[in-house]
Amino acid sequence: MKGLGRYFLLLSALPSAAAFVGSPRSTHDVRTAAAARAPPKSYPTVDITAAAAASKSTTAIYMSSTSSSIAVVAKSAVTAVFAQLRRHAKLLLVLLTASLLFAKRSNPQTLLWPGTQTDKDCDAPLPAGGYGCPFIGINLFDGNKDYGPFVTSWQLGQKYGKIFKTYFAGFPIVNVSGKDNIKALVKNEFKGEGRGIGTKLIGGEHNFGDLFGDKAVLYENDAGKHGRLRKLAGDAMTPVAIAEALPSFQDLANQQVDRVLKADTIQMEEVFNDFTLDIAWKQILGLDLKQEDISEFHKMVQIWVKCIMDPMLLVPFRIPGLMKWTKVGRARTYIVSKIEEKLDKLERDGPDSSTLSKLYFATDDDGSKLTREEVIHNAMILIFAGSETSSSTLTCASLLLGLHPNVWRKIKAEQDELVAELGEEFTRETLDKSVYLDSVIKETLRVKPIEFGEMRLVENTVEVDGKQIPKNWFALFNVKQTHWNDPSTFKEDGSHMDVREGFQPERWLDETTKPSEWMPFGEGGRRCIGERLGMAEMKVFLGMMARKLDRYDLVNVHGDDDIVWKPDTVMARPADGTEIRATAADTSHAVEYQI
Repeated sequence: MKGLGRYFLLLSALPSAAAFVGSPRSTHDVRTAAAARAPPKSYPTVDITAAAAASKSTTAIYMSSTSSSIAVVAKSAVTAVFAQLRRHAKLLLVLLTASLLFAKRSNPQTLLWPGTQTDKDCDAPLPAGGYGCPFIGINLFDGNKDYGPFVTSWQLGQKYGKIFKTYFAGFPIVNVSGKDNIKALVKNEFKGEGRGIGTKLIGGEHNFGDLFGDKAVLYENDAGKHGRLRKLAGDAMTPVAIAEALPSFQDLANQQVDRVLKADTIQMEEVFNDFTLDIAWKQILGLDLKQEDISEFHKMVQIWVKCIMDPMLLVPFRIPGLMKWTKVGRARTYIVSKIEEKLDKLERDGPDSSTLSKLYFATDDDGSKLTREEVIHNAMILIFAGSETSSSTLTCASLLLGLHPNVWRKIKAEQDELVAELGEEFTRETLDKSVYLDSVIKETLRVKPIEFGEMRLVENTVEVDGKQIPKNWFALFNVKQTHWNDPSTFKEDGSHMDVREGFQPERWLDETTKPSEWMPFGEGGRRCIGERLGMAEMKVFLGMMARKLDRYDLVNVHGDDDIVWKPDTVMARPADGTEIRATAADTSHAVEYQI
């Protein structure tokens, strides 16, 4: 009910927003201010009144057409609502003002930003920070071409420091960075309901929970149940299990590197997307897809993954028809159907070499197994971690290696030595001895990590670094800001995080220069369970590239050109997808494996 109350207040504020948008002078002022603080964007200007009239005349057509897009209908409806609110803005503003005057609240701040109450029994103050627009807050998803996604959070961190408060989509949030601060917070996990902190899909179990699966190890807050889930799911991620998957990884990497060599120029983002998605269907799920089905699987997973960046899913109620009438819902249903088909086959034919098989047949000490739903939800998390995050990291790594040809030559030299010593097959020993390659991937993850860890709901007020995080607030772990402030690497001018000046894999080879605050896979009992899987697939691909390519050149980046980033991705990705032109090595070490 608290969540619904916040959104009723938010809706009450929409008339003033509609009136504001409808004012040419106000609109101009907002655009001028925005242009002064951010790079220009290509968003079109919309006449709300005209759009509303257009939406009324076309609604019947949209409703009658079975092929019409539900997104278009939704946008038209929202536009019409704003137009109606603008017409009645004065009346609604009077009602809103009256409700504020008579509200039984002692703190005016909580009227404008519901849920931001402090814990009066705690002597520690709230962190510094800002809440942004009343009722709505600050768009933490916002990005730009100079930084990439989530630039707003980075800017707030630069302004307020390691811990700061903010407000997003009706929820009060404290952003926490710094290894010691994050460890101090995660020690409060698994203390029991109402006594610590726990992961929670912001907005509740609906929508995001439906799409990602709330029975995965990531969202289990009971200590006993989480331990059981992590043990059983972890059986599919052991070093032995990953070693068994390496021939499959090598075969798929070999195919994609050959594709690179056949093209005049190619976007490595597409190559890495295909590579990691092929691993998802072939190794993680163990599917037997026909050629024409592979592209459909790729498309559906990419649609599903993008939903994590959709703020509409934050509404505090289940969206009607989400799984049936939306693209992302249909994509999720498609993926689950493939998992269900495979589970039926495993039940019928017995275990195989897939990761899904290891999940399905893993048993606890008492002989119990994961439920079918738990298997599906954990498999979905592995698909996300094994495709989106690995693909983004590889895309950035290919950019960084193009900018640093000396680093590329060192990777090649190391792989040449390993081939001479161990042969051409990638084995567990090969990966363990790829020390410099390991440092390259770690350095890529230091400079361009995932921005945030999983959101935690604070169930009982906690203190971190002398600041309180009140009960029922959310805590957000900021990975990028933690790396930024690492005392082992920090430089005042920010060059330690620059893709040209800051990328130094050698720092990982010396204990005196090794980063001390590095957490791209999380921290504590919820550290990413797919870490070994992700590192293995990235090492195999870059190792295979080094063996088959002599060199490559970046097509769209020359000299000191600024790097342009995509603003709306889950992790940082170059805007051009890292387009390259490759030259084959004189002697190819590649061996084609038949799986």
